[in-house]
Amino acid sequence: MWPRAAVVLGFLALTGCMAGPKYHQPVPPVPANFKEGGVPDSGTPDIAYSDWWRVFNEPDLARLETEADAANQDIKLAMARVEQAEAGAKYARSFLFPTTSLGASASRTREAQDRPNNGNTGGQAATFNDFQLPAFFSYEVDAWGRVRHSIESANAAKQATAADLRFVRLAVEANVAMDYYSLRETDAERQVLDSTVEDMQKAVDLTTNRFRGGLNSELEVKQAETLLNQTKAQAQSLDVQRSQLEHALAVLEGKTASDSSIPRSPLPLSPGAGLPPAIPSGLPAELLARRPDIAEVERDVAAANAEIGVAKTAALPHISLTGAAGFESSSMTSLFSWQNAIASLAASAITPLFTGGRVKAGVDQAWAVYRQSLAQYQKTVLTAYQEVEDQLAALRILAGEAQSNADAVVSAEQAETIALNRYRSGLVSYLDVVYAQTALLANQRTATQIGGERMVATVVLVKALGGGVAWRTRSGGNESEPRSAD
Repeated sequence: MWPRAAVVLGFLALTGCMAGPKYHQPVPPVPANFKEGGVPDSGTPDIAYSDWWRVFNEPDLARLETEADAANQDIKLAMARVEQAEAGAKYARSFLFPTTSLGASASRTREAQDRPNNGNTGGQAATFNDFQLPAFFSYEVDAWGRVRHSIESANAAKQATAADLRFVRLAVEANVAMDYYSLRETDAERQVLDSTVEDMQKAVDLTTNRFRGGLNSELEVKQAETLLNQTKAQAQSLDVQRSQLEHALAVLEGKTASDSSIPRSPLPLSPGAGLPPAIPSGLPAELLARRPDIAEVERDVAAANAEIGVAKTAALPHISLTGAAGFESSSMTSLFSWQNAIASLAASAITPLFTGGRVKAGVDQAWAVYRQSLAQYQKTVLTAYQEVEDQLAALRILAGEAQSNADAVVSAEQAETIALNRYRSGLVSYLDVVYAQTALLANQRTATQIGGERMVATVVLVKALGGGVAWRTRSGGNESEPRSAD
């Protein structure tokens, strides 16, 4: 009888129906093309671990990225979460197998003389030994798929944390690049201010000499000195910003702020130099495969779907097998004799009849979590499209702004030259020179800021596209090709 029952229950475990809905990957709205266009893709997307920053051809940036990948604490946290999820998946799989244990006991018992039914010992008190060495097993028959749904959920959670690790790594790499280019923009702006300070010092000397020669008043000297000191203060204020960026890069690299020192390296200021590389945007449909955060939330949807099945099995019978086998004897010397072998096998099925609505509430809760994860998936996809469009628009607008500002710098330089020449000739007051120098400095600073914004926007675009993409891009006639993951 028992072997036949075991066969039947084993068949149920293998062929039992799966409670809960079948998972279907959500299908979000996908536009045919990006509104802002972008550069046509010339490579095959590969988000895994490609060194996307190599497209910028910056050895210092590559060094910082490598150090951050190896020592950043956010990445280490994400790696630990992956290990935790992998262990959770193994734990869920363990319920597919029986649980076995080994026991051992030894006892010596003395029974009372006047106990009931004392005929077996002739009405005398009895003392006896009992030695047992049994092995136990228990097994839950997964007739309705509770265990299999739990495994699906745990595997999906593991895959979600793996995608989260890629996203965290990408975010850290992007933050390193953004801080790096912000630092270089600050250096370029400081370079402009330092150069302007030198020119303004010459202007102070000029007004002082003219004052001594009786050609202008002391007021013009003070105006020149005021503008000089204002510019010095502006240059010094940039050191605060630079120090903070340097400290932020140290933390991203897993170092203390005091351990970081990055030499000054201004962004190129000459026309046409320091242009950001053209990043291929590809098609919107490809974004779903590139973005690790989209992959993460899709796996969250899959896990939530599996949890609905787990919740539904709570209303179905729980079938389990238990058994034991071993030896029992009153003497250690005969414990392992075959005539002292013992064995038992039992099957049980428990069906909930009344739970006060707990089972239904659990199912409703699982469905609510599923709908939340589905909405989060749709939101993440829409946000991803927005982020790409934002940066494509920013790069397009900044390119036009850079050209207009370059023209403004040329005009401001000419205006300063004219103002100084007219001042030396006594045709205008020094106030005209002040206006011209102030306008030139403002436009030069704006030029450096636009250059930094273009580089940062390019980095953010790479992040919005999902990171490492196998592309080729041309910048200044040189072709560079980032390494893709194998």
